[in-house]
Amino acid sequence: MRAARFDSVDQLRGAAALAVVVCHLSVSAYVDVPSAGEPHWPWLGLVLGFGYVGVPLFFVISGFCIHLPQARARAVDAGARADWRQFFRRRFWRLYPPYAASIAVAFGLTMLLGREHPGVIGDLVSHLALVQTLIPRYFDGLNPPAWTLAVETQFYLAYPIVFLLFRRFGAWRGLAVVLAITLAYRIGLNFSPLPAANNAVLWEFFVARWFEWTCGALIAEWIAGNVRLPWPLPTFACAATLLSLAVWSEWHAWHYQIHLFRELLYGAGFACLLGATVGRDRGTSTGLGRYLQAVGVYSYSLYLLHRPIQFAFEPVAARVTSLPFVVRSGVPSSLLIMAATTPFVLWAARVFYRWVEAPFLERGRRSRQGDGVVVPPAAEKAA
Repeated sequence: MRAARFDSVDQLRGAAALAVVVCHLSVSAYVDVPSAGEPHWPWLGLVLGFGYVGVPLFFVISGFCIHLPQARARAVDAGARADWRQFFRRRFWRLYPPYAASIAVAFGLTMLLGREHPGVIGDLVSHLALVQTLIPRYFDGLNPPAWTLAVETQFYLAYPIVFLLFRRFGAWRGLAVVLAITLAYRIGLNFSPLPAANNAVLWEFFVARWFEWTCGALIAEWIAGNVRLPWPLPTFACAATLLSLAVWSEWHAWHYQIHLFRELLYGAGFACLLGATVGRDRGTSTGLGRYLQAVGVYSYSLYLLHRPIQFAFEPVAARVTSLPFVVRSGVPSSLLIMAATTPFVLWAARVFYRWVEAPFLERGRRSRQGDGVVVPPAAEKAA
């Protein structure tokens, strides 16, 4: 029986979180508070901006981790059912208290630093209610990365549908149904005359990203032994091919409607990467892998906290970059300052994990019913 926890999943989490941190520090350095004069190394800003692909990787990992207990239970007993009340209770206590605490931190820093933010109370309420992705005005408000947590909540609410599709039609056919729904939704948006202000709200509604999450659930079915994956799929070569196509599509997004498939390619590519890494997981890691695994343990805290802290350092970067001798030096000061904040961001995330996230994580672990799985005793031992 495979391990209950995979080191490789933590490594991928760590890599995804660090990629997003790098992406956002480049946003600060090249967009929010750029260095005076001509942009320094604009090509580097473009490269660092690709850190946003940590988001589809997170979505795939989420689908895998959420569905794995159910998939393992079904491997032992095809009639295993889900206790949805228990599932949603555990998800709430695992994720929401740290999330709410991070929004409180973001709100406090906004007030302390006096950042211009009209409608900040409405922004706060919408974030706490996890509905900011439904309101264009607040989508990128207090804590911009938090939009993904709102979409995650939508994925959880839709998970019973995925569970039933997999149970009734099998994982592959269930994934095909989700793919058809996702594509139909994205095509409908593409050809509908919609106000530009609603783009983020509509294109980041969970249906537009559902395929990515469900790809992770398919990998969970494979790991549990419920389905077979054709040989080329769970390999690094297949992952590299699909992810290369996804990156290529970035430069041709509006040619031949390729943008409709970009996120789907990222989802399929990262699912292959997840399958390749988990399928080869031996429970040991060294060097970079060990570091990424350590970051992966507190990656949720890192994801929640990094942007508010970066915002807090932006005024410092703005003052330094405007100093005459700095301007004359031609040094990319804003980028260097924002990069230098990363060790503090990592330290703050570890502290937040120790005192805020970990206690609620432990509360979830103490549950005797697992992740909302109702199975016979034999299945419980196997899972």
